[in-house]
Amino acid sequence: MWWGYRSWVCIMSKKNEISALPERLDYDNLFKTVLQRYFWEALEIFLPALYEAADKTVAPEFLDQELQKVTFDLKEGANRTDLLARIKLKDGKRELILCHLELQGEGGGDMPTRMYRYKQMIYLKHGEEPVGIAVATAPRPRNEKTSYSWERFGVRIAYDYINVSVAELEDSLLLAEDSRIGLVLYAAKCAYLSGNDEGEKFRYLRLISNMWAERGWDKDDKRLILLAADYLINLKNETYIKEMVAHIESLEMKGEEREMYVSIFERVYTARGKEEGRMEGRMEGRTEGRMEGRMEERTEIARNMLSKGLSANDILECTRMSREELDTLMNERTATP
Repeated sequence: MWWGYRSWVCIMSKKNEISALPERLDYDNLFKTVLQRYFWEALEIFLPALYEAADKTVAPEFLDQELQKVTFDLKEGANRTDLLARIKLKDGKRELILCHLELQGEGGGDMPTRMYRYKQMIYLKHGEEPVGIAVATAPRPRNEKTSYSWERFGVRIAYDYINVSVAELEDSLLLAEDSRIGLVLYAAKCAYLSGNDEGEKFRYLRLISNMWAERGWDKDDKRLILLAADYLINLKNETYIKEMVAHIESLEMKGEEREMYVSIFERVYTARGKEEGRMEGRMEGRTEGRMEGRMEERTEIARNMLSKGLSANDILECTRMSREELDTLMNERTATP
């Protein structure tokens, strides 16, 4: 069965020998959490035909550990996230999906080679051909091909995969009211359109926060989307940061909910080493009780994520807790009858 891509291989050579694979060094836990939590929404945007064929009453199986052994060539610090999932189709068959997400930047022009390499290693591991989806939040290099091909002495290999350029997706698709990942992708598009202009980044982030506040999503969704949008747009100007925090405080939300999101924003910028970004006046005047309240809120967030089965790495990324704090919390849960 085909989903808009093709793959054929004609091999006329000796048996290949594969050496031991080095351990993969890095991947972005925050966006892996986004892709897993909103998997069906993402698939509907990236590959509608497969979304329609999928049996969405059966939860996808995420194969993270196996994927880490495959995507071994990612260099430390690379803004790439990979997701390998197996889903059930309405006809009873199973389909393996590889989603490769590249955040910002044009990359090195090697996307086709990387996608083909991942596809081959996944096949060697699972004996299945994955449906490949490559998602780029910014346009790729102009001379980069959109499929992989190799030919030598009569031997030809060709591999097509689904290419998704977030910058080219229609706003109406991304801003559908029920699409949580749509708003994250819209933030990625805005990050590209801003062209690193801090004023434009602030305008886009304020616009996104308005839409985000109006949606009837639960707290966990709003926390995750806020973190992802902020990461993508990456506001740096101190004046605009202050204005952004003030804007969030002005949004029509319940007081405790507003306070929670403001505290998340402050933690994010503090974690980036923006000591100046602690905000003069209002933020410098925070009382010790307020700080304790933030700690309690962070602990509550971590407890909720633990109860939903999220991994320790995902919790550390989203809450900014220290490993020691999380270990203490996990030990308390274990000791509780």
